[in-house]
Amino acid sequence: MIRIYLKQAWELLRQNRLFSTIYIIGTGLSIALVMTLFIIFYVKFAPVYPEYNRNRTLVVKASKRYPKGQPQNWNINNGVAYWAVDGLLAEVPHVEAVAGSVLDIWGNCQVSATDVKPFKVVPHYANAAFWQVFSFRFLEGRSFTKEEVEAKEKVAVLGESLARRLFATTRGVTERHFSFNGQDYRIVGVVQDVSNATPATAGDLWVPLSNVANIERMGQGLLGSVCAYLLVNDAENMDAVRAGVQDAVRRYSQQDKDYEFDLMGQPDPYWLSTFRQDIVKEPDIAELAKDFLYILLALLFIPALNLGGMISSRMDSRIAELGIRKAYGATRRRLLEQVLYENLLLTLLGGVAGLLFSYLIVWTASDWILTLFDEYVLDAAIPTSLTPEMLFSPVVFGCTLGVCLLLNLVSALVPALRALRHPIMDSLNTKR
Repeated sequence: MIRIYLKQAWELLRQNRLFSTIYIIGTGLSIALVMTLFIIFYVKFAPVYPEYNRNRTLVVKASKRYPKGQPQNWNINNGVAYWAVDGLLAEVPHVEAVAGSVLDIWGNCQVSATDVKPFKVVPHYANAAFWQVFSFRFLEGRSFTKEEVEAKEKVAVLGESLARRLFATTRGVTERHFSFNGQDYRIVGVVQDVSNATPATAGDLWVPLSNVANIERMGQGLLGSVCAYLLVNDAENMDAVRAGVQDAVRRYSQQDKDYEFDLMGQPDPYWLSTFRQDIVKEPDIAELAKDFLYILLALLFIPALNLGGMISSRMDSRIAELGIRKAYGATRRRLLEQVLYENLLLTLLGGVAGLLFSYLIVWTASDWILTLFDEYVLDAAIPTSLTPEMLFSPVVFGCTLGVCLLLNLVSALVPALRALRHPIMDSLNTKR
């Protein structure tokens, strides 16, 4: 029966080409905008290179300190102390590893090599556990080790684009030397480039966190400048680890004679950390959900009302046809199914067009659209590239199908029910 409905829908599509074209284009534009929004958040939340462990990663972006009994006199740092990454945080039960990183986008960092003039880069300072928390694809070589970090060795991992720019190749680069900020560094590995769309790991090159000048003395107490990413051994233990970290900070504050320290509700699950634009307060999830609901309503249901008006006009011209089918014993349910399946074919065609158009929007505007909801954006020098796994995923296709079904239901159900309310005699006498 469904096959018959779809076959009839195809014939109606061919007979009413103007209506079908307008409907498909309108549906496609609506779905394109909705899917663009979904793709943006898929890139932010889903497991993509090299952040495949997002579902069991907790993030600490900032820390607060204030004199005991004077919470109004606080000061805040973007991060925690260097010692806390391998110490206080790593000792919490169920934590496999704690990545510590500092992305230097403010300094005028430069690299050069033989016959290559100095040029500016964005370095990412990281500890050894950084490579355990995040899953980089090494084209050759390896990551730097804990021993090399503790010894403050001048070693580095390069992105493939930087390797090509320095040495015109990504092969045979390991163990070669280059100049970074006037100091000689040895290359231990080359990785696939990381997009600016994943700011926790983006950079042109990665060097030991201990090589940041005075990193051990930065901050006071728990305060520091290192962002921490806690890899939990099982997603089910996320709440236990959050409670364990907050308890560890509380006990550390009790030992300090002068100051209280606070992580302001952190560590956050990775998805929630992307909304912590204001480090002073926790994200208001209810307010965020309301904002995005309004956007979704504007992008989906307003076009659905327009499409519903088109379908209503079309149904008026088919009242006599529906009356004849009623006279031969077709039930309202059967007729409603037919109308919905006919409309679903048009909606799916519009969905395919919309999905392709959304890919075009995201691909051509990737430099800014993926950071559309971010108040703070990394250096534009790091490319905001998109990979096939970011775009062609089962989740994205599933969302497209879901939007198509919802749009079909909203736009076609009411006009169909209205047309089917007509008595058989009135329908048969309709001269349209």
